[in-house]
Amino acid sequence: MADKGSGWKAAWTAGRLAARRALGRAAGAADRELGERLAAELDQMKGLGMKLGQIVSYMDVPLPAEAQAALAKLQQGDFALPRDEFLAALQAGLWEAGSTTIEEVFATLDEVPVAAASIGQVHRARLRAKILRAPAFDEVAVKVRYPGVESRFEGDLAGVGRLASLARLVSTVDGAALVRELGERLTIECDYDAEARWQVAFAEFFAGDDGIVIPRVVREHSSVSVLVSEWISAKRFVDFAATAEAPARRRVAEAMVRFAYRSMLVAFAIQADPHPGNFLMREAEGRSQLVCLDFGCVRELPIDFAEPLRAQTDALWRGDRVAFRRASEAMGIVGKAKRFDHEHLWAQHRHLFAPFLEADFVFDAEYAKQTARINGPLNPNARSLAIPAPWIWVARLQWGLWAVLKRLDTRGGYGEVLEGLLSESPAPMRG
Repeated sequence: MADKGSGWKAAWTAGRLAARRALGRAAGAADRELGERLAAELDQMKGLGMKLGQIVSYMDVPLPAEAQAALAKLQQGDFALPRDEFLAALQAGLWEAGSTTIEEVFATLDEVPVAAASIGQVHRARLRAKILRAPAFDEVAVKVRYPGVESRFEGDLAGVGRLASLARLVSTVDGAALVRELGERLTIECDYDAEARWQVAFAEFFAGDDGIVIPRVVREHSSVSVLVSEWISAKRFVDFAATAEAPARRRVAEAMVRFAYRSMLVAFAIQADPHPGNFLMREAEGRSQLVCLDFGCVRELPIDFAEPLRAQTDALWRGDRVAFRRASEAMGIVGKAKRFDHEHLWAQHRHLFAPFLEADFVFDAEYAKQTARINGPLNPNARSLAIPAPWIWVARLQWGLWAVLKRLDTRGGYGEVLEGLLSESPAPMRG
């Protein structure tokens, strides 16, 4: 784990990048060098610092392209634990699961990780035949949590909390409550046993969708710090986006929309971390399939929030301003009612839902420009908007999904997908 100075180093490096952009300095080797340094510093922080770096790497944050390219490494992870620390952590996790030694569980184990992210790293392995209870597969992904990452998050959140408490001075936002919400989610994300339960629940929920694949979990060798699940050979998102033909990219884009919005509007539980490293693509039986990974950051939506959210979405789809306002108020996002600009909120959400409402939609520079304008500092609701805890994750999912889909470079709306989901009866999922 990093020392306490890592956060200041990352902030300093990020500041230098922002200053270069503000001064109009030409992009090039200097930006790439700073980007590489920032990625390394965020990785050393692990925990919250690296997670924020992942988000910046795929959202339309105004950093130089060279810096974005360096930060993109955090999506898959190029940085890992030393070998001895990794093996010790894996062995401890197997003992927690009631298993024996690494050698008795795995016939082969690649000690070089295929991914190293904010909470843990992933290795490819093969189970020994004598311990297999699920003969359909023996090749597995072994996810090992970084030792001490929970305390790293606690330290990161303490610093964020001091800043968030100031939000009350300029808005209706309860910054301390949002930090508590973030802390709860990160604590759960460190629990791989909870992640395994959600992964099983999502797999069951999407079992009838042949465009979406979720790896099966090997529960008998998983624990709070180790997660063993089915290995699925597939292309990384960035490789698929760069090489696939337009029809395949479109099918995967539709699958990503179904995965996100069916979870949200039907199951009332969302996988709230839509960064590209959590998706793979494969061809099976002549069709493109979306492989969904990482169910650590799942937010179950309370019924009293999820039902108005669904009603708000339905109102947007039907163009019903009155129903939209009623649903928005029921969701608890109207902080200061007398000062609240409902027309701006309507316009803001119509813009968010443009990919559903426009038949020939395309994620282009103009859409990005309008997004920045309508959500920017001149937003008339900036000081009168309330932020219910679940809404943080819903907003992150929605805007994050659009940022990811932009990279697939597809054309056409997703109205039929949304209409189909709204026709389904709610079936709340439990992890």
